[in-house]
Amino acid sequence: MPFTAFHVVPIWPLYVKWPHRWDVLALSFGAVMPDLEILASTLLAGDLTFGRGIMHSLLGVVTLNLLLALVAARFLAPWLATSLSTRLPSAAWRTFAHRDVISERRPWLVTGSSAIIGGLTHLAIDLTHHGNTPLLWPWQDVPIRAGPWAQDPLANVIANVIAGSLFVVMWIKWVGK
Repeated sequence: MPFTAFHVVPIWPLYVKWPHRWDVLALSFGAVMPDLEILASTLLAGDLTFGRGIMHSLLGVVTLNLLLALVAARFLAPWLATSLSTRLPSAAWRTFAHRDVISERRPWLVTGSSAIIGGLTHLAIDLTHHGNTPLLWPWQDVPIRAGPWAQDPLANVIANVIAGSLFVVMWIKWVGK
């Protein structure tokens, strides 16, 4: 299974290529938000396997994930970046791919569609790496997987090494620059 942070690997290039069409904060939060469900279920129930439900479904992407990603992208991240810039002066808290992502606010429609695209990429990745993605929740009780390797530990290790390597390269190239 891909490490949560690696879910941004397929969407960051979208922003770098077309920065005026996307909101990188919403893309990023949208891409990682579904795994908040796993964290919450682990903390509340102590069960890591319990955590795939609404937030790992198409319904969740356009409802709960969208709402949480919008709040995080529009309010939490700007507040945090501004606070950090005040305490530890650096443009790195506000920049991605040579753009100030805090002051360059996108229209709400762009932010919302970016969050949804981020969430959909999360689901697409999870379909290939998990055998228990409830894509059509609550209408279908049977989880969907997009390949026989979805439960293969070696395939997941290989995917994490590749995604992790790409993440590090992108981080060095674009974050805080």
